[in-house]
Amino acid sequence: MKSNVDSKLLLGLVIGAAIGAAVGYLAATDKKEQILDELNEVVNKAKSAFNSAVSKYREYKPAGTTTTVTEAESES
Repeated sequence: MKSNVDSKLLLGLVIGAAIGAAVGYLAATDKKEQILDELNEVVNKAKSAFNSAVSKYREYKPAGTTTTVTEAESES
């Protein structure tokens, strides 16, 4: 059990260090505006694809199915 906790702690530290290094690189680089623009473009494409998938799901959703909280919030 202790080794499982230790491995989770080590994994958390490694992930935190990787995220910290990425943020540090982004803050220190001269091309940060270009990187942020490219990242923003990727995020916008992902959002568009997700919204398209949700629209298709709603279009073909069988009658009589219940609406989840997430769907109700996004419709309002």
